Amino acid sequence: MSEASDIHPDQLQRNPCVRVIEAVATAGGTGPLYLVGGYLRDLLLGSGRTGRADLDLVIWENPDRFGRDLAAALNGSLVRLDPATMRVVVGSAEGMTQIDISRPKGETIEADLAARDFTVNALALRLDIPHTPHPTPHTLSVIDPTRGLIDLRDKRLRAIAPSAFDRDPLRLIRAVRLAAELDFTIEEATRGWIIECAARLGTIAGERLREELFRILDTVPAAPWLEQLDTLGLLRVLVPKVEALKSVPASRPHRLPLWDHSLQTLSSVERLLTDLRRFFPDDAIWLRERLDREIEAGVTETAILKLLGFLHDVGKPETRSVEPNGRVRFIGHEQAGLPILARLCDRLRLGRTATNLVAGIEQHHVRPIHLSSAPTVTARARYRFFREAGDAAPLVLLHSWADLRATIGEEAEAFSRHQQFLREALRFYRTEFLASQATPLLRGDDLIDLFGVTPGPFLGFIIEHLQEAQATGAMTDRQEALTYVRAHLESWQQLFDATTNSLHLRVESN
Repeated sequence: MSEASDIHPDQLQRNPCVRVIEAVATAGGTGPLYLVGGYLRDLLLGSGRTGRADLDLVIWENPDRFGRDLAAALNGSLVRLDPATMRVVVGSAEGMTQIDISRPKGETIEADLAARDFTVNALALRLDIPHTPHPTPHTLSVIDPTRGLIDLRDKRLRAIAPSAFDRDPLRLIRAVRLAAELDFTIEEATRGWIIECAARLGTIAGERLREELFRILDTVPAAPWLEQLDTLGLLRVLVPKVEALKSVPASRPHRLPLWDHSLQTLSSVERLLTDLRRFFPDDAIWLRERLDREIEAGVTETAILKLLGFLHDVGKPETRSVEPNGRVRFIGHEQAGLPILARLCDRLRLGRTATNLVAGIEQHHVRPIHLSSAPTVTARARYRFFREAGDAAPLVLLHSWADLRATIGEEAEAFSRHQQFLREALRFYRTEFLASQATPLLRGDDLIDLFGVTPGPFLGFIIEHLQEAQATGAMTDRQEALTYVRAHLESWQQLFDATTNSLHLRVESN
């Protein structure tokens, strides 16, 4: 016997796409037509969760014809996903909406729902029944053959059957993602089935895994859900080397064992981003705009920063050494972490921009902490950090805030010094470094015309030195730049020649 719940038509009518769907169904005599899945689930949880308006429809009639009619009515485009499923894609000021139209997986709607993943997604509402006009009382009954409404009420995620994970192993990580987004608890039997099937996650296409993992990272707090991935045996399938983090105990200056430090760094990233204006008042606006930037579909710079918050020390276990005096070292752990993270990026099919950002943060994540602990930090040292870290530099700085906070705590004097260093570094980046790159005092054409420099590697060598001199205040206008070139051109040529000859000798010896 199904549980019953009612929805007033007005709740559906708030979505303009649903209004058009009902109109097209009525005009075409389509039926039966059901709204199923996540949109209905979120509607039952409360209207606040229906901002993501992707819809799933099940139709007994020809989905091709209904899809064509619906695409025309919504001025959208029609895509065939598989022989039994059409997708209508609609763009609007609020963003993109996807409407998937499929044939039932069974002879009845109840049979279709029983073949789905989780009980809270196995809900349906028939749309092709004419509604009694408001204000006459009238509601629509939710079809619920797996008692999903009770699980919704109790905030519980329950798989319909263990075979759900056999049919699509992506559901293993989707369970954690749904629990994270809905703030649900994964039911005990479901947890057991996930643990039994965890290895099958390795068979899933990287693009599908990427979407689920980054949606988990988008939740706040994300750390408990990464711990869930670990407990359920899924994390080691994604990043096999992560298991070794648990074997590294705390060592000075770290107050926590490495696994706990990694989770705490992720939590510290979220602490920083929650109150960015407080910690970096002069830079919060442009930093927030950058962090919210979507690098590729579903992947923001915020999510990359959170991912590296958790995995930045993944190279430490294999580089751990203990000196005779008892000091623990992790020399070269950044370099050791690079191939591990490169394999993860490849597994997730991340694009070049996201992959380079991951590598940039990993490679340079210790440098700001070393710089801030030095007695003095010269403008040249700041410049070279930004030049070498490239586009990743601002995120490297933010990561170092979270890393050091997790290492020694926010109350430590060294942390306060580091935060002040970061504020000064961001000011330098914004006012000096970027200006030297965007509006140089002298350009390549000037060097060719005024000094007879030949286009080629030496010209680029000079431009790099001029950018550094401009950013560090060694020259402030065009006349000073011309004087600077005259004074250094000969020594630059000698340095360039010596460097080039040394590289040639190295190549020949190999």
